[in-house]
Amino acid sequence: MNFRNRLYRFMQGRNGVDVLAKFLNKLSFGCLIVAILFTFLSLVFLRHNAPVASTVFRILYYVVYGIGVILLVLWIFRVFSRNVAKRQAENTRYEYQMQKWRRKVSAWKQQWKDRKTYKYFSCPNCKQKIRAPRHKGKIRVTCSKCSHVFIMKT
Repeated sequence: MNFRNRLYRFMQGRNGVDVLAKFLNKLSFGCLIVAILFTFLSLVFLRHNAPVASTVFRILYYVVYGIGVILLVLWIFRVFSRNVAKRQAENTRYEYQMQKWRRKVSAWKQQWKDRKTYKYFSCPNCKQKIRAPRHKGKIRVTCSKCSHVFIMKT
C-alpha cells in the first residue's frame, strides 16, 4: 500500500483542512515570522548598546512566538479532530463572521469611492445609513427604514 492510500485511510473520519484551519495556519506562520523579526531587532539593539530595548524585543519575541505555537497546535488539533460536526459548526461561525466583516469593508470602500459625489449620514431616529447627493444645500430627508423626516445639509 502506497503512502497516498495510507494517508487517505488515516484521514477518513477526520475534519481535515477547512477555511478556519487555513486561516489559523497563515496566522501562526505570520506570528512566527514576526517573532523572528523581533529576534533580529533584539540583536540590533543589543549591538547598539540599548539593553532595555533589546530586552523589550526579547520579551515580545517570546510572547509572539508562544502565540504562534499555540495557533499551530490549534491548527493541528482542528485538522486531525474526529468531532467533525463540532469543527464544521466552528468553521461555519468563522465564515459567517468573515462575511459580515467583508460586507463592512465593501461598504467602506464604496463610501470612499463615492465621497466626492455623495454624503453619507445616519438617521437620528434609527441610525440607518442614508446617502444624499453633495452640494444641494439643505434638503429634507425621509428615512426609508423608519420614515423619520429631518433636514440635512449636504
